[in-house]
Amino acid sequence: MQDIRFPVVETEIRVAKELKAGDRSLYTVIRVSFLRDKGKIVGSWLTPLAVLIVEPKDQYAVSLTGERMPLEKIMELAPSLKAVVEKARGIFRIKVT
Repeated sequence: MQDIRFPVVETEIRVAKELKAGDRSLYTVIRVSFLRDKGKIVGSWLTPLAVLIVEPKDQYAVSLTGERMPLEKIMELAPSLKAVVEKARGIFRIKVT
């Protein structure tokens, strides 16, 4: 009997490049999914999740899925967003060792 294997789905949350609108920075948060079979990508798809909006004194997110998605949840999904928000707001930390 032949062994049947299904392709593996790998998913990552990514942040698109910054789009400036006046003093606001906008970032699209997307879920990138890959379908792999024997190490090769045989399919992929993108799902937009939210738009992160960073203003000089505030930041918030607008869900694109219709799902209630507070900023904290988006930050949890994509921890790299913290650095994006800090950069957009002009906050830089110097690590002293």
